[in-house]
Amino acid sequence: MVNCLVEKVLIQAGCENLAYTREILSQLPGTPVETFSSLRDILPETPDLSAMLARGKRTLVLMENRGRFLKSCPGTRHHLCCGYMVLHHAAGCPLDCSYCILQAYLNNPYIVYYTNIEDMRKELRGVFEKARGGVFRLGTGEYTDSLALERITQTTRLLAPLLEEFPDVFLEVKTKTADLAPVMGVCPRERIIFAWSLNPDAWIQTEEKGAAPLEERLRAAQKMQAEGYPVAFHFDPLVRFRGWEGAYLEVVERLAGIVDLSRAFWVSLGLFRFPPLLKTMIQERFPESRLLYEEFIPGEDGKMRYFKPLRMEMYSRMVGWLRNAAPDVFIYLCMEREDVWDAVFGFHPHDNHHLKNMLDARCRTL
Repeated sequence: MVNCLVEKVLIQAGCENLAYTREILSQLPGTPVETFSSLRDILPETPDLSAMLARGKRTLVLMENRGRFLKSCPGTRHHLCCGYMVLHHAAGCPLDCSYCILQAYLNNPYIVYYTNIEDMRKELRGVFEKARGGVFRLGTGEYTDSLALERITQTTRLLAPLLEEFPDVFLEVKTKTADLAPVMGVCPRERIIFAWSLNPDAWIQTEEKGAAPLEERLRAAQKMQAEGYPVAFHFDPLVRFRGWEGAYLEVVERLAGIVDLSRAFWVSLGLFRFPPLLKTMIQERFPESRLLYEEFIPGEDGKMRYFKPLRMEMYSRMVGWLRNAAPDVFIYLCMEREDVWDAVFGFHPHDNHHLKNMLDARCRTL
């Protein structure tokens, strides 16, 4: 299973003997390995974007991160953000979702993992030490899928000793996959939140290439909840298409029928939005995609969004369905304006800090 995802490994000179590099290579016996000096040396010359990204998604690059490992979630101007912190331990993903924002943001087509993890641990330990006494929410699923290569990289287990050392840190492991073997039994169970991105099955089949079917994701969530782990769910991106009402209602009903939704740490909702550059990439790489059928307008943050009344309608429907299934389920909007919150919930967080405190409180009380 693992080898079919990685067909080639490229290692930056100087990283060959790092312990984490060797651990990853031990999971890929027989996989061709080459070394390189500079990232510029391995950038493909082909102008064919589709071919370049397809090949890149089967190539694992092991290199040094010379910058910061911990970053704020890339929020957006004039929109409420939950204060989530993300780990820049990797960049790129073997899945190939048509809407993936990484297509527009990354400067190379490969899956990159940084193997100078002692530097990462040192940085995290320093930050966590300063944050003692307050909830610190950290995620590994912003620049990659948290579990897609977990059999090779063991990222969650690498972070587990730090979680044991710092009891105020909560780790969110966000994924569209369902392979739980690499993370079963990892501790501390009460502070590792396994979260799944959800969409209708038909949409997964056409727009989320390589991702697990909906049923497998829901059964994985059921299993982790039974094992004592917190679970969360992200309907992001929510997408409008003909028949979306019935399709998303079915997802909510299947979700509520399989997991105890009342015990979910949170459910986030976020309508599809994208930088203009991504439109060209979707049209070129996924000509059959239905993503761009609706009409979009530029928002204050420069991203293309559905008209506001359409967003309000869709959010309101989703909140109604979710609360019909679990009246006390905690729901929040990802990257939305205060007036949209008001239309959907009848209130809005005062600011980003208020929204952060709302999610932090969930970690303390569940």
